[in-house]
Amino acid sequence: MTEYKESGALVKKIREESLQAGFHPRVLGQIETPKGPVPFLSLSRKIKRRAPRVLIAAGIHGDEPAGPHAVLALLESFPGKWPELSGVQIEIVPLINPSGFDLRQRTNVHGVDLNRMFGAAAPPPEIRLLMNDYRRRQIDLFIDLHEDVDTPGFYLYELAPSEESAFGPQIISDLRKAGHPINDSSVIEGMPASSGLILRTTRHLPRFFRKGAPQGLYLKKLGARRTLTFETPPRLPLEDRVNMHLLSLRTVLTSWSF
Repeated sequence: MTEYKESGALVKKIREESLQAGFHPRVLGQIETPKGPVPFLSLSRKIKRRAPRVLIAAGIHGDEPAGPHAVLALLESFPGKWPELSGVQIEIVPLINPSGFDLRQRTNVHGVDLNRMFGAAAPPPEIRLLMNDYRRRQIDLFIDLHEDVDTPGFYLYELAPSEESAFGPQIISDLRKAGHPINDSSVIEGMPASSGLILRTTRHLPRFFRKGAPQGLYLKKLGARRTLTFETPPRLPLEDRVNMHLLSLRTVLTSWSF
């Protein structure tokens, strides 16, 4: 697969493919990068009947390119290879941190970790644009595409209504069957894990995120029923990591009972 190194070129290609796939691209604003302003895109595909709303986000950390490339791969094969998405309203934010993407660093050009700024009183422009947009609609399922430079294999975080309804075990099972490596550590990022899954069924959420919070917790506070964060290992080829994200997404959509 083609790997894009510049955010402007990647965003342009994503916009082109989104139009071909029947999505409506919206420019929420312009983000300054070391190579000039880049459109901050949100893609949507609505269906005429009432249906659950799925939000997919990628690229909040600039040194995690597999997520934005997975979005591009999805669009390039949509709708033919994605019948699972035919019954849902879809929104995609393909590249949240274009300046960090260009610099291949976790933070944006100003050194801010964007995934700790949701709900903050004075968020950076990237997060302010998203917060203003997210408040306008209810999200049923949120999926965040990430990578973890320290992990030897795939793992995920899941905030689910119950342990029995969690998608994580099936996601891990499908990835194993496809030959993808899994992080089987009992503790991942300081949290208890089981077979690549960090699962929580309840979480106390503060009334306000005064200093900011991760995107998944912010959307949960706004009413998202489920949140999932996929983490792939950058030591593997980009195509393998993209395939992990796409297979995990397909498993969720196949398993989800609307």
